[in-house]
Amino acid sequence: MTSRLTTFDAVSIGVASMLGAGVFVVFGPVADLTGSLMPLAIVLAGLVAYLNAGSISQLAAKVPKSGGAYSYARHYLNPTWGFLAGASFLVGKIASSAAIALVVAEYVSAENLIPFALGAVLIMTLINIAGINRTALGSKVLAGITLLFFAVLITAASFAPAASPPLAAGSILNIPSAAAIVFFAFAGYARVATLAGEVANSVKSVPRAIAWSLAIVGTIYLAIGMLLPQKLGRNLEGSLTPIADLAAVSLPNLNSNFVAIFAALAGLGSLLALLAGMTRTAAVMADDGELSRVFRIRLKNGVPIVAEVVIALFVGILVLSGSVVLTIGLSSFAVLSYYAIANLAAFRQPRAESGRPKWLNLIGLASCLLLALSVPAQGLIVGIAVLALLLFLRWGLVKLR
Repeated sequence: MTSRLTTFDAVSIGVASMLGAGVFVVFGPVADLTGSLMPLAIVLAGLVAYLNAGSISQLAAKVPKSGGAYSYARHYLNPTWGFLAGASFLVGKIASSAAIALVVAEYVSAENLIPFALGAVLIMTLINIAGINRTALGSKVLAGITLLFFAVLITAASFAPAASPPLAAGSILNIPSAAAIVFFAFAGYARVATLAGEVANSVKSVPRAIAWSLAIVGTIYLAIGMLLPQKLGRNLEGSLTPIADLAAVSLPNLNSNFVAIFAALAGLGSLLALLAGMTRTAAVMADDGELSRVFRIRLKNGVPIVAEVVIALFVGILVLSGSVVLTIGLSSFAVLSYYAIANLAAFRQPRAESGRPKWLNLIGLASCLLLALSVPAQGLIVGIAVLALLLFLRWGLVKLR
């Protein structure tokens, strides 16, 4: 299929993926763990994201194929590692999609939480089915609106008075757990790599798009992480709407409904890009025989229609749990596992194919494992159980062939 996405399109998808609903919910729980040490958790999460981005870019330059770490692990490790990477990606992003849909619904229509969340999943699925160009256009519009909102908010918050009493410092031992939560909001940059097969000149464009989207969003997150403790103080503790609270003290004349609108738009942009990345990874796995061949079925516009429908159904099932805590924990564990495998694949990549030092791959691998094992217990247990079950099922199917 002919590549149709430009570098700017890919950056927009990456920014829309990261500036989703996560940024509107994670900072409250992070403040409970770290207090005024919140910037340290953001820096750690950003460092892990940076190391992962380097490994992903390193791999994407030599394996310009949709599927991300799934394709890279198959190429440089073996099919089992590839399957585990693909399964981790799908489990993590299905959980992410459910969490984002619930957050959007919480902001817009809390009294109709489940129906509204399901409706959001349905609408974004239909847009994806319409074609990848519409996905890129939607991401550009939503990312642009969200960037404008945060630019105004950060500027206004910089001039707001400091809060009293101040936010106390938390335990530094909680930094890894807090960073794992922040990573939920960060983990969208490599979604560009899952669309590599549809990006023009992907060998150069994908690494550039990943770097630009990560730099843009990382700057915004760090600015917010520094401003929230300063401007909200102890009011930040336990807050479920930290961005709305910051807007209330920084932009007092702004109607609170506007923050809900921006949260919804950001969440929908992230959900749109999530669904696009998942379905294309599933289609690539089907091409390789790791999933049922039915997932290979595509419409004339290249959209893997069966994958779109099935993944949307799984997201909908997880939405029915109504638990943002479970979905975020599960997402963080699975996605960090995915990136751990990506770092391992980058480490195994021949030195002749990349001049990037191998020790960076090992640090990326170790940091992913540290954060993965630091997620809330519920997400950790469910994540391990689900991935173990999927590996067992794959082993059984292989034996039957």
